[in-house]
Amino acid sequence: MKALFVFAHPDDETFSSGGTIAKLSKSGVIVKLICATKGEAGTVGDPPLTTQDRLGDAREKELRKAAKILGISQIYFLGFIDGTLHQLPIGKLQEQILLILQKEKPDMVVTFDKRGGSNHPDHKAVSKATTRSFQKYLGSTKKWIRLYHTAIPRSYLKEYEKHGLSYTAFGTIKGVADTQITTISDIKDTYDIKVKAANCHKTQRKDWERFLSRADVVDVKKEFFMLILENKLGW
Repeated sequence: MKALFVFAHPDDETFSSGGTIAKLSKSGVIVKLICATKGEAGTVGDPPLTTQDRLGDAREKELRKAAKILGISQIYFLGFIDGTLHQLPIGKLQEQILLILQKEKPDMVVTFDKRGGSNHPDHKAVSKATTRSFQKYLGSTKKWIRLYHTAIPRSYLKEYEKHGLSYTAFGTIKGVADTQITTISDIKDTYDIKVKAANCHKTQRKDWERFLSRADVVDVKKEFFMLILENKLGW
């Protein structure tokens, strides 16, 4: 079995689904990753660990270290610039993703939900392009394949708000109604691996400190997904 995760920036993979990736890898699933950018517009660390013009290279190295820990066997960097994905013709991003789908022939594809989780424009562009690419890929195979979107339960967002942990960098996060979540991944056995991979993304340390601060508020040893499309013709 082969799983392909598609995200916009280095650290998206660990933050959204690192425990699930490690869980799949440990069970024998071949896991590969598409990363549309190298996160050039992110932070350089506090105190600075690199310069802005070298941040892309630094974050690529961070991702490769994290991927090794999570069990990702290959990374496809698409070479787009951080912060520009939503400005591209949707077909340009979609075409590159589709070519990789056709080459890898994954059984399962995972990307952001339509709001990109955090409303980040790059995240939303990747979600849209990946979903459209999967729809085309769906028509070219007779085996069982599935597309999942990552999900943040609204019940979690309510708890964050109660404890003053809301994150609104790209506007208010709406999340996903708990009833729409189709898959809950129990990652208690791989949570430590997720944290270890997160620590590889040293330039983005503040994001991970924010994530870890939520451990006393919600169960961070679960990851959530929605089944969006599937093809059971092979069954």
